[in-house]
Order: sequence, then C-alpha cells, then structure tokens
Amino acid sequence: MRAAIPPDTRLCVTIHFLVTGMSFKTLSFIYALGRKTVSDIVYETCNAIWDVLQPIYLRVPVTHQEWRHIADK
Repeated sequence: MRAAIPPDTRLCVTIHFLVTGMSFKTLSFIYALGRKTVSDIVYETCNAIWDVLQPIYLRVPVTHQEWRHIADK
C-alpha cells in the first residue's frame, strides 16, 4: 500500500493548477503523480475549499433586511 499524499502537496498541486491552468498531464510530471490522481486532488481540494469558505464569503441572505441592504448597494 502506498503512503497517502500529504495535505501540503495536495494544496500545492491545486494552487499550481488554479494559478497556471496547466494540464493535469503536465502537473502529473511535475509532481510525479498520476494524471487521474492530480485530477482527483484538484477536484477534492477545490470542494473542500468551497465547503469551508462558501458559508463565510458567499452566504445567502436570510432576512428581509439583509436583502434590502444588498439591493441598496
């Protein structure tokens, strides 16, 4: 059984992809990982980032006042 890919490597691969837009194939050569592994890492890490940051920064307004505040801007 292989060792798990460390979280810091997973984050590096994802940020490298998001910043450069490199193909998964190119990233797989750079990080010595399989193309499918790189694809899975990017997908999983982006989902984790979304799950944590979405409620904080993209919260859906709940009250009438919150909607009115947005409309007034």
